[in-house]
Order: sequence, then structure tokens, then C-alpha cells
Amino acid sequence: MAFLCFCSVSNIIYHTSFFGDYEEINKDDGSMHKIDSIQLSHHCVNDDFQPKHKVSIWTMLNDNPAYIKSALKLGRALKKHTVDTEFDLIVMTLETKPLSNDSMRDLANVGFINCAVSPIRPTHLEGKTRKDLQEKFGVLHVFAMTVYDTALFIDADTFVQGPIDDLLNMDLEGKTIGVTKDIRARKWVDTFNTGVMLLHPALSTYDKLIELLMDENFEFEYIMSDQGFLNAVYKDDWHEIGFLYNANLALYRFQRDFWDQHKLEDIRIIHYTMQKPWRCNSKGPYGPICQVWIDAE
Repeated sequence: MAFLCFCSVSNIIYHTSFFGDYEEINKDDGSMHKIDSIQLSHHCVNDDFQPKHKVSIWTMLNDNPAYIKSALKLGRALKKHTVDTEFDLIVMTLETKPLSNDSMRDLANVGFINCAVSPIRPTHLEGKTRKDLQEKFGVLHVFAMTVYDTALFIDADTFVQGPIDDLLNMDLEGKTIGVTKDIRARKWVDTFNTGVMLLHPALSTYDKLIELLMDENFEFEYIMSDQGFLNAVYKDDWHEIGFLYNANLALYRFQRDFWDQHKLEDIRIIHYTMQKPWRCNSKGPYGPICQVWIDAE
């Protein structure tokens, strides 16, 4: 038995499927047993969204052409290097700010599946969040995408230069998210960077996040949008994924000794924080790191 619900929470539309009397094979002895119900959902409002695998890699785009160009390079690199794990490559877009037909065609040709979502706009935070990050609360939708067992969110200003199968299959050791320690004001800090974030979607997790986000009494670093919010929520509930999976360009500039302890070819994900990759210059201060992106297809 199965039925589909088009539901709404906080004016956010999502699709939920309930499967009853689901039979599952016990891998140990091959016997069958019944699970009362399994709830799978996604928040994609476009009818052509069709998940294919249980692992997903996400990035989020608005109508900024520079980020679209970077996402195309990111998508090609993911498809090229990560071949041992089947995954859906998904671009999250806002239904209120759709990409052009040409951009969507280019993204589809690389292998991206479109997931258009409703914006998440806490009205009490208007004017408090950095202007270029106001739409980033939409990233929280990924926590509700229970059609997937695993979801990896990657900012579009990153580049993958090697396989990330180990990251996709990483044990979070009981923590809710997998991220890496951040650097700010030239120093290591106790907060984390959400430019690369591994998680296992759950509706209960998403519902709690939205409840906290809409709570005017819940305080966090508003200017940093989703990153400030998630740091407040998961201050003591995150697993370190390691530098190699989020090599923040700020470390190249301000913690060079640490950066140089790692071979460039061993880094799996470069995060172009200090210099956006499309503005990179091979003769500039980040020359060899910029050259990686410049040389990429």
C-alpha cells in the first residue's frame, strides 16, 4: 500500500510518500520481515524530479552566471572522479528565481537533476543576514530529502579534483552532520564551515531546524545565514570530515605551514573562499590553486 501527500509546513510545500507493509530482506539469513511504514519525502516542487539512487550530491544556485559556470566544472569533476559510488547529482534552485533554459540545459548535460524548492525566509531576520547569503537558508531543505539515505551538500565555489567515495561513505559516529573546522580572522576557530556538509536526511531533524529558525528568541550569528544558524544548532553535534575534503583557501593564505603539510594532489575538495575561482589568476597570490580550476574542463 502506498499513497502520496502534498503537504505544507511553514508555507513550504513538500512531497511525502508513505509505504505500508513494506517487506525487507534480512541480509544475514535471507528471511523477509515487515516494516510497518517507511516515510520518504522531498521538497522539490518540479514534477520532473525523479531520484534514482540512495546517495545524493547537492549544490545550490541562483541566477548568478559565475556560480553557474563554477557548478558546471564541479559537476564534470564529480562525474569524472567519483565512480565507485552511484549518486544523484542535484542542483537546488529557487522556484521564485528559476534559472534560464540555457543554464538548465547546460547543467542537465553535465548530469545535474533539478530540484526547485520554495524559499525559506524567516521574516524576523530581514536586514540581519548578509545580502549575498539571504537565500542560503534554502540549504536546509536538504535535511528533509529522505528519498536519500545520504546527502552531501557542496558550495558551488568549490572544486573536486579527486574521488570522494570515502567521504560519501564516512561514518559520522553518531553526529548529525559532517563538516570541517573553520578559519576566520586569520585563525582557527571552534566553529565549522558548511561549504562541504555530509548528512543523513530525516524529517524530524528538518522540522526541528525550521522550528528553531522561526523562533525569534533563538540567537545565532545572523549575518552568516545558514552557516551561523547551523553552528548554533550543532555546536556540539558535528563530525570532523578533515581538511582534504574542504581545503579552505584562507588556510593557504593565513595558515600556510598547515596547508603545505599536504600535497596539492591529495586534496579532494578545494574551497575557493578568499578568491572565487572564476576570478582566479594563475599569477596571483593563489596561483597554483587557481591553476587547478583554470585547467579544469
